[in-house]
Amino acid sequence: MSPSRLELRIRLLVVCLAALVIAAFAAVGWFIFLEAEDAIHDRYFAAAAADLAAGRSGTSPVAGLSAHADASFLRDKMGLREIPTDPGLHEIFANYDLSRSEVIRTLPDQLRLWFVLGYEREYRLWIPPRESAGDIRAVLADLSTIEVSEDATDEAAGRLLILSAALFLLALAASQLITRWTLKPMRKLTQLVLSDPAEPAASRFRDNLPSDEVGQLAAALDSYRQRLDEAHARERHFLSDCSHELRTPIATLRSALELHGRSSGDPAAGKRLLVQMRRTAQRMERLVQTFLLLAREQAPPADACAVDVGTMIRQVVEEIHVLHPGHPLRIAVAVRCPSGVLLRIHGESLAVLCHNLVGNAYLHAGGGNLQITVQKDEGAVSIVFEDDGPGLPKQSSAPSTARHGIGLSLVERICRARGWTFYRGPGALGGARLEIRIPA
Repeated sequence: MSPSRLELRIRLLVVCLAALVIAAFAAVGWFIFLEAEDAIHDRYFAAAAADLAAGRSGTSPVAGLSAHADASFLRDKMGLREIPTDPGLHEIFANYDLSRSEVIRTLPDQLRLWFVLGYEREYRLWIPPRESAGDIRAVLADLSTIEVSEDATDEAAGRLLILSAALFLLALAASQLITRWTLKPMRKLTQLVLSDPAEPAASRFRDNLPSDEVGQLAAALDSYRQRLDEAHARERHFLSDCSHELRTPIATLRSALELHGRSSGDPAAGKRLLVQMRRTAQRMERLVQTFLLLAREQAPPADACAVDVGTMIRQVVEEIHVLHPGHPLRIAVAVRCPSGVLLRIHGESLAVLCHNLVGNAYLHAGGGNLQITVQKDEGAVSIVFEDDGPGLPKQSSAPSTARHGIGLSLVERICRARGWTFYRGPGALGGARLEIRIPA
């Protein structure tokens, strides 16, 4: 398998870093060697110049050394403007034609020589101690004509070059190991993603990875998968809600169309049916808008208006009763407030809830009784639906069951989106008790 671009980038980064370290190591090593060479030169020439100035017998003359009565001759010889007078060894560099020269004393002088002046000819000037006797007061050594330690320094430079090359090859090998070790968790995560069954109950990626940067990426993938599953669930709810809730207005519209075709001789009845069909079509449009907002996890529209809760419930009961002619279910609506109960709410949301709960009673409560009670207490309006049917399935907290379809699931989600409260459980009549509490 060819290496990935990320693997190549990591390997290149490691190699470049190693090259920089090796280059810095070589530069420092070379500087140390140069300083060592200069120290060897200085010790050698200081001893040779002292012997020459003292006129010791048996000392072989050293090529490149010249004795002088003073150092002022350097002004004419190589254009040296500042003549050293302090006893000891002085480092002097001059250009090729000896027209300019400089005394090098400090590190800034050395850096200026390397990067600005670029002088190539190197000299050493030895000034004897002031208390010394003799006529020789200056000894000049021309290093361009003297080879003291060139062989040793060349050999050391060769070894340094070989060591640098070996370190670079070692860095290449290490980069391969470092890259494999670094990308091992990433490859493991890739295998986990590819082998994942893409099911909501699948194990989380981060459970199999350490809590490092790759683990954070795995946690992000887990979070993304959870959001994706929730989005798919909302889509499924949307399709189920539409197919479930639109059946009632579609059936109402179909029934009204059939009746309208039979009432051609009764203009008043035809007009009432047209009004009913228009109201049903508008309700279908509002239903679709509500379901779309729920599917996008948005609250239903906040176009609140004054709604007479009792009147709305009676309209819902009448609409559903038309769809179940001859059904033995008996429905009683009680509004325990003499002046009625008015709420400023989104009326279609409440209508959807009532349609579901009354429709469930027609489907599951049998031929018994359904008591709907509306009352206002403690700053909230309570709407209670109680029947004497078989009740809700036992030991089931799921909002959607095989007996009750998706109606209760939709009721719970609309209540949660609107900030209302939905309770369910056994009722006093022996069946189910469902309650919606709406802040007044």
